[in-house]
Amino acid sequence: MNFTFKQLEAFLFSTKLQSFSAAAVKLHTTQSAISKRLAELEESLGGTLLHRTSHGLELAQAGRELLPLAEEAHRLWQRIQHDISVDKTLRGTFRVGVTELIAMTWLTRLIQLLQKLHPQVTLEPVVDAGLTLFERLEANKLDLSIMPGTYWGQAFESIKVGQVDQAWIASPRLGIPQRALAPHEFADYPVIEQPAGASKNKFYEAWRAEHGFRFGKVLLTNSTTVLRELTISGFGISQLALDYVRPDIKNGVLRVVKSDPMPPPLVYSAVYRSDSSSPALARIVELAVKTCDFRLRASQHDVAPARPLRGTSSGLRQWPARKGVKKKPARS
Repeated sequence: MNFTFKQLEAFLFSTKLQSFSAAAVKLHTTQSAISKRLAELEESLGGTLLHRTSHGLELAQAGRELLPLAEEAHRLWQRIQHDISVDKTLRGTFRVGVTELIAMTWLTRLIQLLQKLHPQVTLEPVVDAGLTLFERLEANKLDLSIMPGTYWGQAFESIKVGQVDQAWIASPRLGIPQRALAPHEFADYPVIEQPAGASKNKFYEAWRAEHGFRFGKVLLTNSTTVLRELTISGFGISQLALDYVRPDIKNGVLRVVKSDPMPPPLVYSAVYRSDSSSPALARIVELAVKTCDFRLRASQHDVAPARPLRGTSSGLRQWPARKGVKKKPARS
């Protein structure tokens, strides 16, 4: 046998990404080069490693035997590059999944710090709901995902990045009592929620069930931005990161709705496959822990208080105007 590490790497990433073209992007080469390296590896080992089918690439028997050895060889090669090489520079392109809240708050700071300290490391951020990000992580379409949750199975490493206080939030116009609401009283008010794909819901599911929280009318949106706007406009109570809406509370367009008990903090973790650990990936996680801060930057978010949504084209019910407020006559 006489094969190269590049050939082994072509097999490994074609298998993980289920695509020659995706492996080519990952390894900064062409699809034809990946196909050629794999063919040379198969010739050197004397057997078929991958079957090309209409559904994609499938491992042959020899490929299933080679895969764990290729993963081990790749981890060892990364150690050699980092520990033995005179050049300790981290490099590579990493696909990192984040939730919308992270994208709107501290993701930019993470990318800026990484570019400053490790200019040869590139992040390709993917923004989506937490459970969708985990599905992509399982399918090897992401290298790392930062999302709510603390444990994602034995095949994954999960490192706490930070946490954010969650609170029930509503418009003062709803007239919700200042006292703490019992869990069953939430059924008396409309609630705005993210759909089932949000990992935040999975995080709080058992807690809500344990304490008997009940919801009546529920309005769903998959966008944190829209969730905030609908809450400001008085469409219902939502559960939001306190740091995210603190400027709105200060401006008087939102308030905290007390409950007994109050929601526990939401923990965010950096999650990656145990078999894909590398010095560069570990460094990204380390910097994520350092930069995690869900407070909004004033230059981007606090230019002016948010205004309630206007118009009825969306078909959403508007809360009635307060009594005693007279309309000003229109100017001609």
